[in-house]
Amino acid sequence: MEKQWERWVEAYSLPLFRWALSRTGDRAEAEELAQEVWLQFFATAEKQPVLQPEHLLFRIAKFVWCKKLRKRYNRPQLTWPEPAEDPAELVAEAAEKQAQASWLHEKITRMSRLQRETMILFYIEQMPQKEIAERLGISESMVRWYLFDTRRKLREEKTAMENTNYTYRPSRLHMGINGIAVQELATRQIEDNLLMQNILVACYHTPKTPEEIAKQLGVACAYIESDLEWLMKQEFVTEKKGRYATAFLIRTVEQENQVSLLFEKHKPAICDVIVSHMLKNEALIRSIGFIGSDRPMNKLLWLLLYHYTRQMTLPIRLPERPYRPDGGQYWPLGFLRGPEIESLRSGWAYNGPMYISDFSWFGLYTFGRSEIEDLMDAYTPYWHSLRELLKKLARNGFSLGCVAEQEKEALAALIEKGFVIKEGESLRPTFVIFTAQQYDRLCREVFAPLGAELRPALSKLTGEMEALCRSLLPAHLQHLSGLLLVQSVMCQDFETEFLAFRDGHLYCPEDEREGAFLTFSYQLT
Repeated sequence: MEKQWERWVEAYSLPLFRWALSRTGDRAEAEELAQEVWLQFFATAEKQPVLQPEHLLFRIAKFVWCKKLRKRYNRPQLTWPEPAEDPAELVAEAAEKQAQASWLHEKITRMSRLQRETMILFYIEQMPQKEIAERLGISESMVRWYLFDTRRKLREEKTAMENTNYTYRPSRLHMGINGIAVQELATRQIEDNLLMQNILVACYHTPKTPEEIAKQLGVACAYIESDLEWLMKQEFVTEKKGRYATAFLIRTVEQENQVSLLFEKHKPAICDVIVSHMLKNEALIRSIGFIGSDRPMNKLLWLLLYHYTRQMTLPIRLPERPYRPDGGQYWPLGFLRGPEIESLRSGWAYNGPMYISDFSWFGLYTFGRSEIEDLMDAYTPYWHSLRELLKKLARNGFSLGCVAEQEKEALAALIEKGFVIKEGESLRPTFVIFTAQQYDRLCREVFAPLGAELRPALSKLTGEMEALCRSLLPAHLQHLSGLLLVQSVMCQDFETEFLAFRDGHLYCPEDEREGAFLTFSYQLT
């Protein structure tokens, strides 16, 4: 593998550096940018076959440069005084920095002479790569290789150290589901229990005994056994010959980045085609006459992309959802987040699509959470009353006359929460409403013609995604590769919205509340 990497560095270092220099205008900054691109490239190359290295390299370069620009320009307009720092925290932070410096010093002393000299000359003395090559009597491409290879190895060692240091760096595992929820979801107990989360992370890649888990986490085995018993009962782990293994998918930022890169690769044949089709058919879409069809197209497109990608015919099928011990019918899903790797979709929430009681909503971008979820779930009498009144208003053309005296308090709440706007003596919704006939026409006349055009591209994407998904799963979870494939390919809705927004096709909402209603709709039946 390293020989192949050396050939890539030799072939593409100069074109990449020229590209970086054209963006930054500064040689030192360009060299730093190029190194970061190579690190991301090598991380990807370790996980999946690289058939077109130049194509992948410059795709990653574009992402890395865009992230740098976001950090540079996306600064808050208002600044607030920082709270006084805790002296104890300052002491702890200084101790941690000292420990990191000692660790780095130890690793550098164990490097070969050329690796050590290259690192010191570049990072400490800030010498340009050309001068380093002249000083050490080696080529510039070898200087670049030493820098890339050494940084990669240091990062791998640091990651390995952190992955085993659960006692001081516990992981935070977020839980979700794919399927039908119940009020007392067992996944919520995991969300509230850091030890359970770390047990699940510890035995995800390799089955472990309770003693091995306890040693890894630095806690008494009795606590591990108690939580393992509950996790077994709820079918979140399996046991074989005294070893426990996590029984559901856990997705990481690195995995999601690989999925995003694959969608980016197929963007011209899928996302761009979808967006172009919607824009070309603006007049037809407006002629359908649903409530909200007069919105500006950059606002309406949020909803159209969501509804089209939601009902796309994909060459895959979701495995049947199992009935769970808590009474739900769903696949549990874990999401592991950490500061080590930045998401290529940084700044974008993803709560996924919801459709309940003829309402539908998609939580993403800055509106990953919203009271719309509470209204759709309607688990409490309060939210049930609001949802029923909203449906009643929709059926009666938002006439104030249909609101009974005892419903006026609920109406005030709907107005206050932004579902309805009161203008004088009239009401109007802040979301899109379809009749069954209007929605059928939208699907038949606007959405359906896209199916045949996209079929070959979707089939190709799915084939490449299937190979990627199998490579991401540990051996004991290979039977869930079909589920991971569905989860990954069905990110088409999110990826399409993200890419369309990045290209400037979608309206940028002023705040979370305005954004949430861009994807909210109701269908009259």
